[in-house]
Amino acid sequence: MTHYRNTIFLILSDDQKRWLMDDTLEETFYLASRPQPARVEGFLLNSPSVDIQSGKYFVDLTDEERSSACHCRNGFRKSFSEAMRSFGDEHS
Repeated sequence: MTHYRNTIFLILSDDQKRWLMDDTLEETFYLASRPQPARVEGFLLNSPSVDIQSGKYFVDLTDEERSSACHCRNGFRKSFSEAMRSFGDEHS
């Protein structure tokens, strides 16, 4: 089992910078010893990565399956919303 965590360094200005990193930006999946031969340019981890729920390689997931498997999308939205709210509170 593998954990992948995204981090974001958000810069709004020279004075407004913030690291965004929490559990909502993390994905858990299997890393296979034999990668799926299909490749998606720019997504090197997709060919050896297997979705835990479906047992399919990430490159073989349908758009619908990919949407439900990639939970960190909501984490990105949440993190950006919280950061923008925080920046707004600091400058009100």
